[in-house]
Amino acid sequence: MAAADPRRAAVIALQRVHMDGGYSQLVLDTLLKETAFSPADKALLSRLFYGVLERRLTLDYLIGKCASMPLKKMHPQVLELLRIGIYQLLYMDRIPDAAAVYETVKLTRGMGQMKAAGFVNAVLREIGRRKEKNSLLDDLPAGSAGESIRYSVSVEWIDRWKEQYGEEITAGLLQSLDELPPQSLRINTALISAAEFQERLRVAEVPFSVADGLPDSIQIPAGFDWKRVAKIEENWYYYQDTASQYDCLALGALPGERIADVCAAPGGKSFTLALMMQNEGYLLASDLYPKKCDMMSRRAKTLGLTMVDTAPRDAAGPLPTALIGSFDRVMCDAPCSGLGVIRRKPEIREKSVADVASLPDTQWNILCRAAELVKPGGVLQYSTCTLNKAENEEIAARFLAEHPDFEKRILPLVSCFEKAGLAPSHEITLFPHLHGTDGFYIASFTRKG
Repeated sequence: MAAADPRRAAVIALQRVHMDGGYSQLVLDTLLKETAFSPADKALLSRLFYGVLERRLTLDYLIGKCASMPLKKMHPQVLELLRIGIYQLLYMDRIPDAAAVYETVKLTRGMGQMKAAGFVNAVLREIGRRKEKNSLLDDLPAGSAGESIRYSVSVEWIDRWKEQYGEEITAGLLQSLDELPPQSLRINTALISAAEFQERLRVAEVPFSVADGLPDSIQIPAGFDWKRVAKIEENWYYYQDTASQYDCLALGALPGERIADVCAAPGGKSFTLALMMQNEGYLLASDLYPKKCDMMSRRAKTLGLTMVDTAPRDAAGPLPTALIGSFDRVMCDAPCSGLGVIRRKPEIREKSVADVASLPDTQWNILCRAAELVKPGGVLQYSTCTLNKAENEEIAARFLAEHPDFEKRILPLVSCFEKAGLAPSHEITLFPHLHGTDGFYIASFTRKG
């Protein structure tokens, strides 16, 4: 691609996702390598690309409402042009409406869609008129169908959440999707103290907060360019959502213990556990792919974490005899549908229930194999970053029913239970609107001694 035009690049990237089935992050990374963009253009490209993916159901509803032609009859490129134009009109306050319309129509011509330029102009101007009257989403259908359009999430999952968690939780969850998640950091206390890290942020006037029970965890408001003003070395921190840090806190790992993280890549939980153990003991971080294990090993070294060992292994496969029953605590953060990180991974919004129907079998096999690693009296912890009881509570209940040598272990997450209005239990679901984290599930068990 010759011209470094971020809007043009966004259209091309969206076509690669919607027409070719490309994975969003890989598509964008590839496109950024193909062309040299300025930092500002990179930011605009990323915002348009991910923004349209996040809001596609809403955008398509508005196109269908304001266009004279059905979506199915539109040229795919024209449809993407309309999507990025409407996204700028409705969700990018810094771009004047006139500029959003002008640039989109200009790009329509520039991409060879000369005959469609007038059509695109008419649709965008109609959207602009209705925006001024605040009448764009006035006549949405009732119930889940209307919520699906407003929040751009599949009806299937909205109905499933209402069934599993109730109307109130679902409403709060959907509303949280309109909010950008904070930048959550874990301070690398192997190289710098939490107090010194926080002081550097204060000196640079960076707004931040500390999560309950996690003194080494920092949250910085979304969109705040803190690295530009704060003199912070790259190895003094890493990004990790607060929910994952609560997962590590709940495991209760102690210095000198043997810990296994069976689905470890990209390594954040392993690193946090090592820090909580003061870099004393042994932690085996495993993943199916050798390249990911090599990556984790290199990253652990740069963080100064010498106790982390990595090894490629199928988490659902047979165990080496030497590993069976040899670990004090085992972390099993299983592959999942990812519905808890829907704010960060926009394509998840349109997943169907059928798309993830086979996951519980995989999760079950991994959890059962992980249980073999735990010594008598040891702890096994199961977690996912999804909001789906078939992958969470149902797996935990089945595990207890079929493994009489394990029993419930109360999670030491008092503040999390209080925020949800619950008594402490062996399991908890974290919700964005209640806990200020990604959606997350944690269940803990102890092997009888």
